[in-house]
Amino acid sequence: MAQGTNFSVAASPNEPIASAKVGSLWSGKRFYIASLLFLNLFINYVHRINLSVAAPAIARDFGWDAGKMGILFSSYQWTYCFFLLLWGWMTDRMGTRFVNGLSVTIWSIAGMLTGVAMSFGGMLTTRLVLGAGEAASFPTSGKVVRQWFPASERGLATAIFNAGTFAGPAVSAPFVAWLLMKEGWRLSFMLTGSVGFVWVALWLKFFRIPAECKWLPDDERNYILGRTDSGAKPVAPPKGSLMRLMGRKTMWGLFITQGCCAYTMLLFLFWLPSYLVQSRHMSLVKAGWFTSVPYIVAVFLGLLVGKFSDMILTGESVRQGKRRTLLMVFILLSAIVLVTNAVGNEYVLLVLISISLACISSALSLNIALTNDLVWNPEMVGTAMGFLILGGNIFGSLVPIVTGYIVKWTGSFDIAFYLAGFLLVVAALICFTMTRRPVSFEPSLA
Repeated sequence: MAQGTNFSVAASPNEPIASAKVGSLWSGKRFYIASLLFLNLFINYVHRINLSVAAPAIARDFGWDAGKMGILFSSYQWTYCFFLLLWGWMTDRMGTRFVNGLSVTIWSIAGMLTGVAMSFGGMLTTRLVLGAGEAASFPTSGKVVRQWFPASERGLATAIFNAGTFAGPAVSAPFVAWLLMKEGWRLSFMLTGSVGFVWVALWLKFFRIPAECKWLPDDERNYILGRTDSGAKPVAPPKGSLMRLMGRKTMWGLFITQGCCAYTMLLFLFWLPSYLVQSRHMSLVKAGWFTSVPYIVAVFLGLLVGKFSDMILTGESVRQGKRRTLLMVFILLSAIVLVTNAVGNEYVLLVLISISLACISSALSLNIALTNDLVWNPEMVGTAMGFLILGGNIFGSLVPIVTGYIVKWTGSFDIAFYLAGFLLVVAALICFTMTRRPVSFEPSLA
């Protein structure tokens, strides 16, 4: 695609007004696509929280200390980071239908095999394969949002799929804790791993790009094609897309913001059950419920914020990245995690963790949507999303090991929460100073 092309997705003033049904994400058929994206991330994060909830039982069965468990948690991130850019590149070139079908098959097999691992090496291998497969979910979801949803729905569509990252732990944490107590941790991994195959069957049956989707009504297809990049003739992504993206300060600002925010989110994901059991002396089942509640709050607030960000922005303000203001607000609100160390009452603690996790959920959704807003070339979106999520997971890969050894050396989670709060303040500053220009390769904006 020529460098001087203007990648506008706003509807022309001369286009007919869409019907209320077609013009709404909730009532249009494209809601099915949003639901499939939600379920992808939902199952993805069920797999991640599974190990977190089962960690005390696994550590007891094998005699592993917090440091060794930290390595096991972190191993997932090693391959996840490595494969993010590869999956993003494949998404831009081979399409989201193929990439999602392949990747979900891989991580479903790995999830099931975790349940039969008999040694540290065996479990480490399954976690490495799981990370490699699950790395595709965010790059493909970001690309699908660009293909299927107008810019005026981008925040909500992103919030819907990102809600799966919080709904998964919310639903599965108490369920896995109950299943673990009844049947043991091995069966929990095999059952949760098998669900991915159902998703693959649904995805391959129903997903096509809008122009090729036979079950999509003509009026809604025309509505989508007239307001997204999907109406343009497909072309090969520009050569050297990754290096060109990395040459823009804005991409590095988005990258670092994602990393600092993801650190806090992954601190809760990996260590919240263990923190509640070890530091707050809860039973495993009670810790499961206390883990679930903040994630439920995060799901609903994330959807509201995503919709709100769409409502207050015009088409041009979306293209200029004005979503960053709301993003910074929620980053700073999530820094309330700093107060948790001073709270003794477990229900006050639950409220604080719920606020922090809900706000970080909103911040991460907004940062992903902001990336889609600022990267004007639609043929570079998969690669840009891979690079963005790489930022989150480079930081995230440090969470299990850093936290594990903080607990091992100090006997407390206090420093871990202080570190998370500090990084959130850094994220807000980076977002404010480094994401003020679109990622465009037009000469006037380069």
